Amino acid sequence: MKANKSIRIENSRVSGGVVHTGTIINNVNISHRGKSTRPSEYPAGCIGSNLSQRNYIKYLVERYHRFREADASFGRSTGSFSYAVIFKNIEREFKAPTYFVPESRFDELVAFLQRKVDGTILGKRNRARGIPNYVSFQEFLIEQTGQEPAKGV
Repeated sequence: MKANKSIRIENSRVSGGVVHTGTIINNVNISHRGKSTRPSEYPAGCIGSNLSQRNYIKYLVERYHRFREADASFGRSTGSFSYAVIFKNIEREFKAPTYFVPESRFDELVAFLQRKVDGTILGKRNRARGIPNYVSFQEFLIEQTGQEPAKGV
């Protein structure tokens, strides 16, 4: 939300018998930075419109962020870590913002994010030790809903 307010002030003063007049205009810009503008509803057919798919993608992105933060403790720190980079990578790879990727490409997006998680130092260590880096989509659904997913999901 951005609001512009203009305040107009007429000013007059007398100095040494001469009247000085002028106009002062102040522009006040109010903006809310840091708040993303999400659509109230995602279009039908995209991952964002499917609650379970959207939540699983969000889960994988959060796993990636946690694993990347852990990279610093292993000595792999390339400066400051940007949380937005993964979303830019998804947009570059899939030619659409993360939650606007078509549902038909869900499996591709999942594989992409799982590769990213597995590619971190902690991800490589966990795989070498037989520790899973994330749960599958079906396991995720069972954890979220407490029931088996419907056939074809």
